[in-house]
Amino acid sequence: MASHALFDEDSDLPPVEELPTQAYFIIKQDVTLDINFREKRIDGTTDIILVVFDDKLEHVDLDAAQCDIDTKHITVAELREAHGSIVEGPKRRTGAEYNDPYDALRPPENYNWTAEHHDLRRIRARRLFQNRATDVPAEDREFKGCTPAYGSLKGKVIDTDAKADLSEEDKLRDMTVVCSGFLVEESTDPKDERKRLMTFEPEKKTSVQKLGFAVGPFEHVDVSSEFRSEEDEIKLGISALRVHAYCLPRRAEWVRNTCIAMTMAADHFSWSFAKYPFGNFKLIFLEDMVEDTVALHSMAFASNRLLYPEDIIDTEFDTTRKLVYTLAYQWTGINMIPNTRNDIWISIGMAHFMTELFMKRLCGNNEHRFRMKTMSDHLVEIDIERPSLYDLGSSLHLGESEIEFMHLKSSLVFFILDKRLNKASSGHNLMRILAKLLTKVQIESSDKASILKTPDFRTRCEKAAKCSLETFWDQWIYASGAPRFDVKARFNKKRLCVELTLNQIQHQIVKKPELQKADFMRLIKERRNQTPLGEVQPVFSGSMTIRIHEADGTPYEHIIEIKEDAARATKFEIPYNTKYKRLKRTRRMKEKLTGAAANADAQGETEQDALTVSLGDGLSTPEEQAKWEIIDWDPETERKMDQESYEWIRIDADFEWVAAMKHTLEPYMYVSQLQQDRDVVAQQDAILYLATGPLHPIASGFLVKTIMDRRYFHGIRTMAAAALTRQSNIKDLPMLGLRQLILAYRDMFCYENSNQPRPNDFSDKQQYKVRCAIVQAIAEVRDANTHRCPLDARQFVLDQLLYNNNEKNPISDHHWIALLVKTLATSMIPSKKDEWVERQRKLKDDAEDGFLEKAIEQIERVLRRDEWTYSYHNIWTIAGLDAKQRLMKAEVIPKNLLDFAHLLVLVLTTDRSPHVRSKLIEALVQGLAAIALGEHAKPVEKEESSMDLDDPLLVVQDSEKEIEARQEMFARRQNLDSALTALRKEMDETYANDQRHYRTALRKALDHQGLTRTEIESLLDVAAMMLEEASTWILTLQLPKAWKAERSAQATHDRDGAETIKASLTATTTSPSRGNTRASSIGTSAPPPPPKPASFSAPKEVLAPAKPVKLPTGSAPKRPFDDSDDDEPMAAKRTKTSTPQPIIPSAPGRKRKMITLKTKNPGRLAVILGQKPSAPRRTSLPGMAPKKEKEPTPEGVSAGIPPKHNRKPLPIGGVTGDSARKPLPGSGDPVRKPLPAGGASMSPPPPPPEKKSMKINTNTARASPKPLSNGTSGSPAPATPLSASGRPKIKIVRKSTNPANGGSSQSPPAP
Repeated sequence: MASHALFDEDSDLPPVEELPTQAYFIIKQDVTLDINFREKRIDGTTDIILVVFDDKLEHVDLDAAQCDIDTKHITVAELREAHGSIVEGPKRRTGAEYNDPYDALRPPENYNWTAEHHDLRRIRARRLFQNRATDVPAEDREFKGCTPAYGSLKGKVIDTDAKADLSEEDKLRDMTVVCSGFLVEESTDPKDERKRLMTFEPEKKTSVQKLGFAVGPFEHVDVSSEFRSEEDEIKLGISALRVHAYCLPRRAEWVRNTCIAMTMAADHFSWSFAKYPFGNFKLIFLEDMVEDTVALHSMAFASNRLLYPEDIIDTEFDTTRKLVYTLAYQWTGINMIPNTRNDIWISIGMAHFMTELFMKRLCGNNEHRFRMKTMSDHLVEIDIERPSLYDLGSSLHLGESEIEFMHLKSSLVFFILDKRLNKASSGHNLMRILAKLLTKVQIESSDKASILKTPDFRTRCEKAAKCSLETFWDQWIYASGAPRFDVKARFNKKRLCVELTLNQIQHQIVKKPELQKADFMRLIKERRNQTPLGEVQPVFSGSMTIRIHEADGTPYEHIIEIKEDAARATKFEIPYNTKYKRLKRTRRMKEKLTGAAANADAQGETEQDALTVSLGDGLSTPEEQAKWEIIDWDPETERKMDQESYEWIRIDADFEWVAAMKHTLEPYMYVSQLQQDRDVVAQQDAILYLATGPLHPIASGFLVKTIMDRRYFHGIRTMAAAALTRQSNIKDLPMLGLRQLILAYRDMFCYENSNQPRPNDFSDKQQYKVRCAIVQAIAEVRDANTHRCPLDARQFVLDQLLYNNNEKNPISDHHWIALLVKTLATSMIPSKKDEWVERQRKLKDDAEDGFLEKAIEQIERVLRRDEWTYSYHNIWTIAGLDAKQRLMKAEVIPKNLLDFAHLLVLVLTTDRSPHVRSKLIEALVQGLAAIALGEHAKPVEKEESSMDLDDPLLVVQDSEKEIEARQEMFARRQNLDSALTALRKEMDETYANDQRHYRTALRKALDHQGLTRTEIESLLDVAAMMLEEASTWILTLQLPKAWKAERSAQATHDRDGAETIKASLTATTTSPSRGNTRASSIGTSAPPPPPKPASFSAPKEVLAPAKPVKLPTGSAPKRPFDDSDDDEPMAAKRTKTSTPQPIIPSAPGRKRKMITLKTKNPGRLAVILGQKPSAPRRTSLPGMAPKKEKEPTPEGVSAGIPPKHNRKPLPIGGVTGDSARKPLPGSGDPVRKPLPAGGASMSPPPPPPEKKSMKINTNTARASPKPLSNGTSGSPAPATPLSASGRPKIKIVRKSTNPANGGSSQSPPAP
């Protein structure tokens, strides 16, 4: 398929020319800022010290944007060394030129661009949207020079101060300045006592993008002194890091609760890796940040969204991890810098590795391994057609999705690298390597030591581990994708070994995934940026640990090596070590229940007896099994289990691979692995199999046992609850999983035999997470026939919301109520639309209607409650509105939606929060992606063929139209070009009525001055997705208006339906100093014009010679068009006379001017210009047969059309009878005078009244016909008004201003 126009906007343009490397290097920059809060203005000056490599360098290019620079007061001085000190030479002013690069985001002046001109807008600003392809490495910049991005400030060659200007109201608050570096001096401005001068200097040389400051009425919280004990303070000594937090008023308690782990993290990093490289660490919580955190030099900005009080437990783990990462990034990303953009992955990966080690210490090993396993499975799914980790650094500017992918993959690569180094070097892991590296940077304090390079980092790891990492680097750093293994195991009795076959199938399974809404904008940006996509590796190599749990229950580990040159399918023979039979766990459990195990406990359990006690061994009594509907293995399966030589096999037991494993083990082996393996990763693999395996009541029983056993990690229990949802559709036991989920919830959280929950108690956080997971699983149960959640399950969720009681709970239930609202809406939405189900749903059902009414009432109650009892970050309002829009989208409740797309784009120009604007753009893009992918496409109606009616036995499954619609839908979900083409088609057809609102809203948003570069770039992508490119645009020129012409208003009231044409004339004056102003009066009635002779040639015996027209003295004005009514014919041209034109020698010569006519009807404009009249404008002369196809126009002869040679001459003596000419409409004289021929004479018209402006009527003078014998005119007046399609008239009113008399108008010429 051809490429979409969105990707070809600048394909025919030359590439953006990058600025060459400049022969200078900036070594220092001092900035002085004056902050004025009253006027919301920042003024400042800067001193830049640079080293010039070329003595012939004439000018330097610096980067500056979104500021006003006084280029007239830029000075240059030369620094030289004299007697061991730096001496500054005399300052001299230099010429400079500044062009703000962000001006390209706005349309050019006088260009009236709309949203359809998105391609021109992008071409104009493409230098801003395109990142540099090449850059000078950090290690060579002091020798080769700088590479400015814009070079907007061009100057000829030749630590931060912050001032707070306080108003009277702000004097009550103490404004605090928090800046990178340390405070050097603080004083009062001697010129203004209201100003405070605070001087900061950074501890080390740092690039400008890592410096920051914040000014505001901050409250200070000394985190380190409040949460560090005296013993730890003495133990750390000078290595103790001081952590300070700053927040806006009335949030200090939230800051203390949020930063409770920061001191512990700082001590952990100082002990495990190296001393903190700066003096202290400052954490500032600000409003309306787009990102959650931004790491800067010795400080970090954090959003207020991360703050949470003591009674909120839902966000504490994620928030703590984000804040700790900003602290770890001080060592790896601020104190150390990547050499190029391709080396950024090292800084990010090291910071995540340090963060995860601390979170492992804080939350435990199970939490750490469970999280890494979850991240690993997610990476395997999304790392398809993505750039490699090394190439990804040059694409981070494309958006948040690229940054998130970088954080995910770099963290996992460092995790598995640590595992492999630890195994290869017998304990010399990555933690020790990083500690040596960071300590070396602290000791040397040189720029070379602080630069991170990918080859150097690999050499350091190889030197420490004493093994080659070339293969690892090629597969995980320079390539993309992840391995997928198909594992097959078979026990060979003859050779007494386990034959294990590993087949890498990533090249077979990895296909192009379907387009997703969340990835739609990312794919567009990557395609536009031509991001290199990595290829799938055919073979991943390395060592792997295989753990076989043999018949006696003893695990045996074996290390195999997958070589790079091996085939995709590799076979390994693993020796078998035991000959004992497998223990019969079922029999041992029965003996334990009967009391036999009690004697064993008294005498001491042996190793084999300990194996019988495993996880998930509850609910084993006959009464419990009957209540919970749990069944045990059948005898045939038990016999098969007894014959197995091993219980289960673990592939990659040490978690050294980020890979997907497809096993062919028996189901009971996964159950044994779930119950007897203590590794949380092994348990997670077993749950994943049960969640996707066959539906069976035995699997359902083991899942509910896992939920009820509190010895399991809470993540395994939540996964078991989610997996139990599928077990509700077992063939012979319908809704078995639902009943077990409800029983589990009632047993742990409700009163006996009821749905009413006990009062909330969230002190046990693991139980709270399991409780949330069970409610979500119940809401997601669907009947396989009706595709709807059963009414009992929906009522159960509603009861939890209705009877929620949080009076005695010290923990807030804000997130819990929001979760119940969300799950309630989920339970009411069917999973699939079916025609029969839809018909059944529309039938009257009192139970369904009653439940719907109660559910909507509870959602509205939560929304009202948030109005007077504020929830945490208004989470109740967010959950309620989200639930209502989902129900409307699923057509469960009537739609009452405003034009969300219109409102979203309008809010972009009015909301002051950058975070809100970014989320609105994200929501708008996902909405358009849903339309492009066909989520809202109407189904194709089935056509009834004539063959079906003729032959009742012939069944046509799909018509040709349905097949084409299916093919189109498939293409939309697989191909990006097809999806974008379908989106424009949908917008033109389905949403055509709203297109005008979308265009207007997008134009206002694109022209708004307050949007950032990233927001405008995203909006341009949105406009390109929705709208076709415009081929024309309007250009407005600011020129003096010399002429203005428009059609006069209708003089008579009986001309209904007549069109009004307005034409504007623009004259380009050659000399602006003329001072002539011209205007036109609209709608004023004109006096009768003076008589003018006819312009057409008539026989001498018919027409009398025309009299010469007497012209006034002075300069002859240009003859304007006539301003008479539409029903009159066009005036004839003025006859040439021999009267000479008087010439005034003193008057300057008038130059020719170009006049442009603009009208909406080109045909009418052609008629005005007399080029090609569309209809005859002359009345048929006497004796001429009228044309049949056109009605004769009852008007006079039009000027400018020469008479035909075959037309009969006018009769001498006037016109009589039916051939008489019609009178002028509106004239009081019903008898028209004859043409000026023979004895007829022209009656002189009345003199026109005086007026200030000159007005010339160019109509032909007409002669009235002779009156008939009965005293009437020769031709009666028409009974109906004339058509408005006649030749229109335009009026030109010219005013000339005389500078001598102050602008008096020229008087009209005398008749």
